[in-house]
Order: sequence, then structure tokens, then C-alpha cells
Amino acid sequence: MSKEPRIRRSAGMLKSPRDAKTPSFPATQPKARPQSQQPQRVSASPYPAPKVLMGEVTAPRGVEIGLKREAFRAFMLARHLRPTEWARAAGVAPGEILGFLTGKARTIAPATLEKLARTANCAVDDFFR
Repeated sequence: MSKEPRIRRSAGMLKSPRDAKTPSFPATQPKARPQSQQPQRVSASPYPAPKVLMGEVTAPRGVEIGLKREAFRAFMLARHLRPTEWARAAGVAPGEILGFLTGKARTIAPATLEKLARTANCAVDDFFR
């Protein structure tokens, strides 16, 4: 007496699996979507173009911050300053300097810059020359 194994229905099945006929729902074709066109690039540069404000041309803000960051890094290299040691000597958190150098922070607080300048025996303006 061999018993035929029971075929179970899954939750998504509409009929019995033994009735493997054509599906009961109508087959439809997917609708064609209109193709979106990419905007044409005027410039090959990856940086945004400067905008004209009140008759003057201004550079994008990100480039200016990058230049300050590179000048600050050059100042540190010239004076052989390490960020964590310099920050501890000035009494500020090392994360403020490291955040600015890595690009996670856009600026350093003016009070922090003054403490760093006092520790390095220079003016704040010397950092960004």
C-alpha cells in the first residue's frame, strides 16, 4: 500500500498544483516607459562653474575650502606638527584638526584656531598662506 505523496499548495497558488494548466490570470505585456535623457554637459570639468553675482565672478565654495585645507596641511608639515600632539598641547580636541584635514569638517572654530596659533607661536593668518 503505497500512498501517493500529498502535494501542498503554497500561499500564492490559485488552484491545485495537480492542475498544471495555463495560469488563470491574463498575460499582459509591460508598458513601455519613456526614456529619460541625461542633461548635456557643457564643460568637461568635474567642478561646478562659477556663478555671476552682482557683476562679480565668485569661485565655488568647495574649492576655496580645499585651498585652505591644503595651506593648513602645508603649515603643519613645514613646522613638523602632528595633529594629535599639537591639539593636546593647545588644549583642544584632536578630532577638530583631524576632521578639518580629512574633509569631514568644513572649518575649525575661531577659538580653536587662536589656541593652536598661541601654541605654535604664530598668527592665525599664517595657517592659511
